Amino acid sequence: MRFAFGAGGTGGHVVPALALAKELSKHGHDCLFIGNKDGIEDRLSKNEGYPFHAIRVRKLYRSLSLSNLAFPYYLVESVMQCKRILKEEKIDAVIGTGGFVSGPVIIAAILCKVPCFLHESNSYPGLVTRKIASKLRRLYISFEDTRGFINKADMKNLGIPIQEKTLSEGFSLSEFGLEDERKTLLITGGSQGSLAINQAVAGALDELLEEGWQILWQTGKNSFSEFSERFKDRKGLYMFDFTMQMNEMMGKADLSITRAGAITTAELERAKLPAIMIPLPTAAANHQYYNALAQEKKQAAILLLQSKLTPNFLLAQIRSADLLALKLALEKLPANKAAQNIVQDILDTFKGD
Repeated sequence: MRFAFGAGGTGGHVVPALALAKELSKHGHDCLFIGNKDGIEDRLSKNEGYPFHAIRVRKLYRSLSLSNLAFPYYLVESVMQCKRILKEEKIDAVIGTGGFVSGPVIIAAILCKVPCFLHESNSYPGLVTRKIASKLRRLYISFEDTRGFINKADMKNLGIPIQEKTLSEGFSLSEFGLEDERKTLLITGGSQGSLAINQAVAGALDELLEEGWQILWQTGKNSFSEFSERFKDRKGLYMFDFTMQMNEMMGKADLSITRAGAITTAELERAKLPAIMIPLPTAAANHQYYNALAQEKKQAAILLLQSKLTPNFLLAQIRSADLLALKLALEKLPANKAAQNIVQDILDTFKGD
């Protein structure tokens, strides 16, 4: 079979698509990607060796914006482009993973009567998901809370698909001047970093180091120069702007301070790493808050609102965190087999067609 993926806008939408494509490829099926030229979907899908077809699609902003005036034109144009691609490539099914890029691909598939599947990573479903859920052959969700926001859809909760990671053999924190057996705090605000988190950590840093923590601190590119210069002489601290070894670091850490993106949530679960999750308050529809709330309900993480984030409050949360209880809750969660289970379920829907 031939599958087309509509995924893009952010890595949080592309990563699940790549995991599903890789699993479909194992079963002998062909996959291609559709998205914006030079978007993250263009770069990541090509890096994995998948054909990529470019369209022009724009985001619909929830606030008043002049860009919204051109949205209908770009939507119609992109849907027409997608229809042509689906027909020329003889696509048997379309899979979307949320975000505005998936919208025209799914709409085109519906118009062409091509079977459609959509995966929603976040607890609070995005606009595209809510609008087209009833038209899908199946909607895959990652949090049970999502059911309360969608009506008339065939839903299955099979988790967030992420690719299996091969960890570097012999990875040691000693290469960063730290110790493998010492309690370790991992701080990350996502690939771009978080100024709010960085400022709070900066105010709490000396006390954390005095209390025996060693710290892996991803500042993001924008803040690295400022904070690395400020704390360059601190022992027990390794600062960096970005790394390809985040999974290895998660495996060594005892506690993480993070945002609450869907992929971060899945990676924390895979690493069985307790976290204090600080949702990005400007995330679309506040979906990171719902992600973190769902993890807190599982007793797998602590939710800390950015509006309450101060150095002293962060210190209090770290000191009071029951790491053993959080770890036990994470250990009880099932292994992530989302990619395998979703692909098998998709293929099963075609039996008897």
